[in-house]
Amino acid sequence: MILPSLSLPAKRLAADLMVVLGVVAAGLLSTAAVYSNLREAEALRIYEQRSALAETVLGALDHDSTSTIEAVRGAALMAEMQPAMTRAQFDLYANRLKVAHPTVAALEWQKMEALEGFVFPTNLKEWTHQARPLLDEAQKDARVVGTPIATGAFAAVTPLAEGAKPAVIITVPVYQRNADTDSISRHIGFINALVDVGTLARNAAYQAEAAGNELIVRDRETEGDAPLFTSMGAAAHTPGHDKDGAHRESADYALELNFGSRNWELMLHPKPELLSSGWVHQATFAMVLGLLVTALLTILLTRSQINRRRSETAIAHEQALRDELLAEQYRLKEVVESTGVAIWEYDLVHRFLSVSERWHVVSGYSREELGDNVLASWLSMVHPEDQPRISATFANLANHQGDRFEYEYRMRQKDGQWMWVQSLAHIVARDGNGQPIKVAGINLEVTQQKEAEIRIHALNASLEAQMQEAMARSEARATLGTLIASVSHEMATPMGNSMMTASTLVAQANQFEQQMVAGTLKRSELAQFVGQVQSGNELLLRNLERAVELLKNFRQVAADQASEQRRTFDLQQGLREILDTLAPSLKRQSHRVMLDAPEGIRMDSYPGPLGQVLINLINNAYLHAFEGMEHGEVRISATADETQVTLVCTDNGRGIAPDTLEKMFQPFFSTRIGRGGTGLGMSIVENLVKATLGGTLEVLSTLGHGTTVTITLPRSAPEPRQEEEGA
Repeated sequence: MILPSLSLPAKRLAADLMVVLGVVAAGLLSTAAVYSNLREAEALRIYEQRSALAETVLGALDHDSTSTIEAVRGAALMAEMQPAMTRAQFDLYANRLKVAHPTVAALEWQKMEALEGFVFPTNLKEWTHQARPLLDEAQKDARVVGTPIATGAFAAVTPLAEGAKPAVIITVPVYQRNADTDSISRHIGFINALVDVGTLARNAAYQAEAAGNELIVRDRETEGDAPLFTSMGAAAHTPGHDKDGAHRESADYALELNFGSRNWELMLHPKPELLSSGWVHQATFAMVLGLLVTALLTILLTRSQINRRRSETAIAHEQALRDELLAEQYRLKEVVESTGVAIWEYDLVHRFLSVSERWHVVSGYSREELGDNVLASWLSMVHPEDQPRISATFANLANHQGDRFEYEYRMRQKDGQWMWVQSLAHIVARDGNGQPIKVAGINLEVTQQKEAEIRIHALNASLEAQMQEAMARSEARATLGTLIASVSHEMATPMGNSMMTASTLVAQANQFEQQMVAGTLKRSELAQFVGQVQSGNELLLRNLERAVELLKNFRQVAADQASEQRRTFDLQQGLREILDTLAPSLKRQSHRVMLDAPEGIRMDSYPGPLGQVLINLINNAYLHAFEGMEHGEVRISATADETQVTLVCTDNGRGIAPDTLEKMFQPFFSTRIGRGGTGLGMSIVENLVKATLGGTLEVLSTLGHGTTVTITLPRSAPEPRQEEEGA
């Protein structure tokens, strides 16, 4: 850019002002960096101290928790070895265990099969009734996994403290073992231990207190905001440390501990006197000092510049303009070379081709590898099918209307890959007879756009073939015509967007080429052009991927029924395998899927389509029914008679509106169109149940009361229909 005509003193003054501003900016940035580093160093020191303290506190609580659980496990082993112990023997053992592990407030040997159990101490015989629902649930889990399981917290009256305190119960199953093989023969009861949470967390609280922190222990799986243990006053922790952490202070440090398969959260809260702000004084002093130094340097630099301007002689104005022009040309060249545009110039008289450095980067060939005859090297890299068209284009330039033209071709890169190139050319010189003698232009790589066009043509051809095939089928398969029309309608938008984006990119490239030839191209316009090309390519790819997805889903709906595998299988086993396959993706959410199907229901059918039906129903529940819910539940039950099987899939979700329920089996109907839904899920389910599996399907739902899907299937699936000739 050429500066306007200014006097030499004015130019010098502007340059000196820029230097002063640069010094001021550098001083301010340095001061800000020192200030920020001091703050970060102190924050890092505090973080390291908090991390070390957290590990100590967690280790203390983990040690006491592990010791307590192992003590209860040892009591269960003692009960297995001495199932016929007397109350006096149990009381003696429980008393010793309580002395060795003060965290155990009471111990119960709960025998099964109507045998009398023992409780120590006897004055706490009713403590298990306080948490009977929690204990029953924990005992179910303990009997399944065979390991100690802890209940949620409840208020229990323990001999360790006055009044009701938070406590939990650890339960361990007791088995009768075969004396010869040591294998489990039957379950004979449970060892239940009442654990006082305050005593359990006492050592960890001492460690936190010694470091100036308060300790809060909370069960993440228990409803309510009350913690299991806290060393803070109720007025201090209740408003600022509720369960969901919405008001948790930034200085708090949270950890997790597994206690008997329960997730406990440990939170360290520093006391007010621990939150020191000594670093503020150091950072403030450093900032003030930096500002003073910056001001002093600015004053000295200003005085120096004033003295220098007085002693310097004038420089010729013409030379200054020439240097400025050369510098600007050099910067423009760097900007052009740094973009994805390759510039070339071709002398038609001497048949000499020169290219920019970007051309070498794109092709992969260095200047030495191209040799002196760049034209011949370039022609050898052009695809044989495109060479005649390019030669004809340049041969007919004399008859071409206008100075601008463009063409596309394929060029092999050094790595052997073919890339598509769009060349925008301009005739820059003619002889006395008006014949072109020199042409210049730019090359743009348009491989992605061409591949997009090819994919669009392929999709159109595939879609037309599907439509012609569907129109020729019998009336029994006439519903495919609706599917094809829906796909065509859905694909019109992404394909139309793709064509519009491609045409926009071509128009932008033409405008860019005009600016370059006119010599008015600026750095900002180059950057804007590169951004427009990148954005257009991304939009083009997104629309094409959407079109491919629609076509894929359509093919899934219209898949040949005869391709399914038929075999005899156990229904419960088949359903269980499907749920096991879904487990890795379902466990990322808090919802549950429960299966209630008896063994021994043998089916001669298609397990693949049956699995697809079940997967679609579960996915629909997770995607639609449980939206906005934290604890959804899907229950799948199965009953059978001699000839039929009834599958019932029930969820406790939001339910389905009546107008949606009427349309849910229509292809491409979805309440989540535009947010990841294609509207083919329930259409696929209906097609598989009725056409492939030979069954019936019924959906009942009420808003706010969940949804029930009832599927009735024959235990022996019908044979696949054979298409009539000509269909």
